[in-house]
Amino acid sequence: MSEFARSRAVRQFYRNLFTRMIELPETDVMPAHIVAEIFSFKSTNLARLEPQIRDVKTGLEPEKEQALKHLLCAIVLANHALDETESEDRQQLSPETGAQIIDYVVAALKGDNNVNYLVAAIQILFRVNEISSALFLINNNLSLVSKSGPVLKILLLICLMENDFNQAMVVIQALTEDASLIGEDPMALLMITCGIYMLGGIPDSYIDFRPLNNSEYVITDAVYEEWVEKKATAKTTVLVACDKFDYFEHAVPLIYSVYETNRVGLDVHLHLFNCDDEVKQSVMSLCEQLPELHISASHEKIASNDAMSISYASRRIIFLRHALLTFGTPIMAINANVLMRQRWEASETPLMLLHSETSPFWEAVFAGFIYAKPGGVAQRYFDRVASFIDANLVSGNYVPGLEQVALFASLDKLAATDQLLISRPERTSLLDSQYGPDVFCWVVESAVGPYKDVKASLIQKYQR
Repeated sequence: MSEFARSRAVRQFYRNLFTRMIELPETDVMPAHIVAEIFSFKSTNLARLEPQIRDVKTGLEPEKEQALKHLLCAIVLANHALDETESEDRQQLSPETGAQIIDYVVAALKGDNNVNYLVAAIQILFRVNEISSALFLINNNLSLVSKSGPVLKILLLICLMENDFNQAMVVIQALTEDASLIGEDPMALLMITCGIYMLGGIPDSYIDFRPLNNSEYVITDAVYEEWVEKKATAKTTVLVACDKFDYFEHAVPLIYSVYETNRVGLDVHLHLFNCDDEVKQSVMSLCEQLPELHISASHEKIASNDAMSISYASRRIIFLRHALLTFGTPIMAINANVLMRQRWEASETPLMLLHSETSPFWEAVFAGFIYAKPGGVAQRYFDRVASFIDANLVSGNYVPGLEQVALFASLDKLAATDQLLISRPERTSLLDSQYGPDVFCWVVESAVGPYKDVKASLIQKYQR
């Protein structure tokens, strides 16, 4: 793990997971409004906050007071990386800001290197992508931070990103020996479970991997209500699964974009979750308004639970298997929050699964865009994927990322001859969050920019 290239390239989302909450009991000596701005409101306004921080009389020894103030300034600057309203590239800090954060951290630890400051420093450095510096602190203070949940989770993520599974096993053992270090953190539990699987184990709790080896499993029957009949054609069917909110917010503009770019070559099928007559009437209106684009629709009721987003994400993959069995056309299963920008060129591959070099292995298959032809390798693959998902849902394992884990683990179980038939293009070659003019689809990553403008123009042009 000398260069940590994959850890540095991973989405900022993952670097924020174990750094968003920083515990510093020492801040009790600071005014409550300053602490709230930094830790609760995640303020990034150092120009305004630093003078306020420096003016506080804490009653601490001078070196310890300065250490606390340096660390607070570092956290304010590092809060820039937490702004998830920004696109991924704009979350990255400039080299100058990164250097300033390191200076603050070094100055803080020179004044006071207690375990709380060490853990906070490691979290700050990891958040701003100073991976080597964070690991330097861990390695040089291992006896002090070896019982810190956030530090062990950060270390495990780095090990898994760098495919260092031997070291990952050591970290997993440290975490599982004391359940309080894990808590109920879903990402930590997912990393531990998937890490054990990659080490040759077959986990049966949190996520149950046993269905991978059960070819006799029968998927639970679901009730799919036909709202608009799907008539088989020779065209590829764009499959969009969503609830009412995403239907109006994203799916309708997506359909307009399909009509604009691919009305001759593509059909659309909407698979809707827990929708009502307002949505049904809207679908019927779209069918009348855009007759050149064959639109069909189905509806599925899902019992209310505390993990509806997980239910929707998982059930859409199970419906994809059903569509392959019944539609008689190639399927392009796609997230609702995209806009088509170019004409689709028919593919010869029986199964196309996108990947990203910067994703962790449990996201080896991107669930947001899948192209599959009926029968053959695609059917064998999705039979296994759907069984994995269904068995876990039946067992009550409503786990964030369940469908991603199912897609990656099931791919590993395919025969080598089947795997050779699968196309694995880079995700950005088809879905672009930077809004390149020649890419097939734009995917929304922020609330502003070209995506918003194109979406608004499509709505203005087609919405009645």
